[in-house]
Amino acid sequence: MKKILMTGLLFLASNWFKRFSPYPHATMELTKLKIAMGYLQTIRTLRLLSISFLGAGICLVLLLSGIILFHLAIFFYTPWSLEIKMAITLGCAGFYILSAAGVFIYIFSEDRWMKIFNADKMIDVLSPEGETAANNNEERTQFARNN
Repeated sequence: MKKILMTGLLFLASNWFKRFSPYPHATMELTKLKIAMGYLQTIRTLRLLSISFLGAGICLVLLLSGIILFHLAIFFYTPWSLEIKMAITLGCAGFYILSAAGVFIYIFSEDRWMKIFNADKMIDVLSPEGETAANNNEERTQFARNN
């Protein structure tokens, strides 16, 4: 909260100093950049918090209890031989490990979180190449509307 308040005050101060500065555009760009950096840091912190809480906490406990109960049922209630029970257990364990890793990677990938919070568009706009590309897209859109 303190960081957000400081960023807001920085934004207001830059608007006020912009009038007296010989480079008003640079002051505004620096302020936008600092705000974007704070936003990206917030996304990163939120992502890491979610990974630690959901990934290592609740999901792990539920997954392990499900695996243990499933394998106990196989060992105690099926009339199969010990070799078949062991093969099924190893196959299931491999499937659980691969599926848990796949789901974890899919849900908590950095690119996915960047898309969810529209941070990739912000980076494109703030980069020099992205800013010219955004201006070109706006010009094309206006040209298409006029014609």
